[in-house]
Amino acid sequence: MKGFFRCFAIAIPVCLMLISCATTKLTHVWTDEAYSGAPFSDVLVVGVSDQERVSRSFEDEFVKQLEEIGIEAVSSAAVIPSDKKLEKKAIVSAVEKLGVDAVLVTHLLGVDKKETYHPPSTYYRPAPYYYGGYYGYYGNVYNYVHSPGYYTTHVTVRLETNLYEADTENLIWSGKSETLDPKSQAEVIDSVISVVIKNLQKDKLLPQK
Repeated sequence: MKGFFRCFAIAIPVCLMLISCATTKLTHVWTDEAYSGAPFSDVLVVGVSDQERVSRSFEDEFVKQLEEIGIEAVSSAAVIPSDKKLEKKAIVSAVEKLGVDAVLVTHLLGVDKKETYHPPSTYYRPAPYYYGGYYGYYGNVYNYVHSPGYYTTHVTVRLETNLYEADTENLIWSGKSETLDPKSQAEVIDSVISVVIKNLQKDKLLPQK
């Protein structure tokens, strides 16, 4: 499986220098129009990562937010303890044992950093009597203010989340998300999960609270 949240150790510290809060949006959403079943109410959550701590944090937060809207959920780490790649046999066994009706998988697509240069600018603060005496002139000329150029760095974390029907293993929903300027790994996780859950509820794939 692909690395989940790989590069966080490098990219996220940059975000700590930014003032703005992170924002997450879904850039691409696909839904199986042929699916006509009821909203899923029992979900196995899988976070794909090469770091056990990261995947566990993601799974635990997703389970928490799902339970808050009345959905039974369990993390893969709770039923398939492993610090290595999960084998399909182990996942299928857990699905059958738990009797879940859906499996949700999230992984990292990429972390992008973009540096933007803002050129210097000059603006004028008007004042009355522009030529009213030498000091009046001086004061008005002094009001031409120069702002130096500067750089800003923006970080975008892109994730993909897929929802599968447990019995058929069919992909029912897929969404790609972008989180701009996160201040921490936890902020990315919380923001992405919240946006994904709201969209799944909108598409009637998860029940409304």
